[in-house]
Amino acid sequence: MDARRLSTFRTIAEIFVPADARIDRVMHYAETAVDGLSPGRRAEFNQLMDLLALPMKLPPKLRTGILRSFADSPVPILRTGFASLKRLILFCAYAESEPESLNPTWARLGYPGPRADRGAHDTPLPYATATADDVVRTDVVVIGSGAGGGVAASAFARAGKRVVVLEAGPPSDARSFDQRELTLKDLYLEGGLSSTEDLGIALFAGATVGGGTAINWCTSLRMPERIATEWSTESGIAGLRDELAPHYAHLEGELGLAPLEGHNANNQVIVSGAKALGLHCAAMPRNAPIDCGEGCGYCGFGCAYGKKRSTSRAFLPDIAASGGALYANAKAIRIAFEGRRAKGVTVEQQTAAGTVRFEVVADLVVLAAGTLRSPGILARSGIKCGALGQTLHLHPTAALLAGFDSEISPYLGPMQSAYSDAYNFRAGNYGAKIEVAPSHPGLAAMAIPWQSRRQHADTIGALRTSALLIALTRDRDPGSIDLDDEAYIRYRVSPFDGENMIEGILGMMDLAFAAGAARATTLHNAPIVVERDQWTTPRRAALGDTMRRTGIAPNRQILFSAHQMGTCAMGASESTSVVDPSGRVWGYDNLIVTDASIFPQASGVNPMLTIMAMASRVAEQNGAALKRSSKAAVAEGAAAEYAV
Repeated sequence: MDARRLSTFRTIAEIFVPADARIDRVMHYAETAVDGLSPGRRAEFNQLMDLLALPMKLPPKLRTGILRSFADSPVPILRTGFASLKRLILFCAYAESEPESLNPTWARLGYPGPRADRGAHDTPLPYATATADDVVRTDVVVIGSGAGGGVAASAFARAGKRVVVLEAGPPSDARSFDQRELTLKDLYLEGGLSSTEDLGIALFAGATVGGGTAINWCTSLRMPERIATEWSTESGIAGLRDELAPHYAHLEGELGLAPLEGHNANNQVIVSGAKALGLHCAAMPRNAPIDCGEGCGYCGFGCAYGKKRSTSRAFLPDIAASGGALYANAKAIRIAFEGRRAKGVTVEQQTAAGTVRFEVVADLVVLAAGTLRSPGILARSGIKCGALGQTLHLHPTAALLAGFDSEISPYLGPMQSAYSDAYNFRAGNYGAKIEVAPSHPGLAAMAIPWQSRRQHADTIGALRTSALLIALTRDRDPGSIDLDDEAYIRYRVSPFDGENMIEGILGMMDLAFAAGAARATTLHNAPIVVERDQWTTPRRAALGDTMRRTGIAPNRQILFSAHQMGTCAMGASESTSVVDPSGRVWGYDNLIVTDASIFPQASGVNPMLTIMAMASRVAEQNGAALKRSSKAAVAEGAAAEYAV
């Protein structure tokens, strides 16, 4: 970024950030994030700085007014520009910290920052380093180490195969997790800045060893049988529901799934509200042990205690045990072929000596780079398929800030331990599942509506007495992802899915007020604030009408997605899918896909366990059943829905 644009950027940042923020550090991290954007995204940001260069020379009051006018502009590109600035600057303002110098805004929020007891002493995974022009020969090469890649790699390793795993992200282990929000830049795809092309939905995807399992919130739900049946019907894959059942059961034992006996105040809002209204509520099965104590609340930044059963702990140790190798910072450039057979992978690894390129030659290639990256790898490798990159599902998620007169501290304790399906399945198998999200300062700051510097500071200042509920919407109508290096994500929430999301927002208000909330605030740019004594049946109906008139247009409110599915869909027809019912890319008998990209539709629940079950099923159908390891945990009745 040149000096002129940087000056404009700093002027904008000074409008957004609170008085107690460290502007120099905010700018350092924000500028670094911009520099790390893809060329296309960086060019768009520079154009925005050029557009605002002259307006940012006006008097301060006019500058603020101009930015505020962008927030709810009828011109979509102006709303996109506002969203990009507000989210990045405010995240950096509240998330930045150094080990010896905590963020000064945290005292105002009552946020404790990283805990003193972190730092488990588990044995880190062994990592391999390549040298230029190496040719590594193996039985199986797996691209990706997350839920799909880790389980598939383990299945083949336990079957006696030598397995090489390639992870594009950095290595990770308990001792490397420092419980700081800034670790998003190291552990998340695109440094945590991934989004749909118009920034309408902020995307969170793991990009480290363990993938999403390293940074998720421990929720481990089976896909409902009614949705599994729908998958079979819509994809033409007969018996898929019944085939998945034993894989679910086995994985529940491997992961030691169990619910918690109690809930933190954030999750208790769902429990208390649902009980007061006589609505459905259940406890989450979690892949963290009950002896995790009160729970730290930092699972989204990696488990610093080595307790969460991510693939790094549950499955990837099998690789070295069977004579295989795990490469971190190793990006798969393309898959090589001999005729209609995959013969290996061309890889670039970032090492201390620089970037080295090497080859992995294998009898079987397993692609599990994730929904947002697997289609691009196939396209770069010459795979041509009309369905490639299509049928992208995101579980678009809206949030609600519920204010209480008592302490909530939504950043402390187990992150997700309860949910409600009271507003789910309202349109067949479609609706919104109500959960909660942990609210650490940086993520809360980027989500909370900004109308002025003071208003935003006051709102986030009440974080310790606020709960953050989310409506996870099962989307019927998909988007797509471009197959070039920019990989732009084309996605709009459809009217059908938007209606389910709106009902989910109203449902969150029902639960919050029934649990004793004093007020509820939507995350629209022009937030809708409802006080407890205003929540009547007529007010509820009127609010629904207001939100329908506003619509779910991009950047009218912030939406999130932590679940990306589809883009290499499995199906019974080559004309409408990318992989066949056994997970093989159509026309190639030794190239399989095992990540969430093969989902034919959205799962309707947090997808980790279903990704693992699908990966286990595909591995089994390609010669490697996931045999139980000697260290596997056993969880009796793990498939049951738990009472709260």
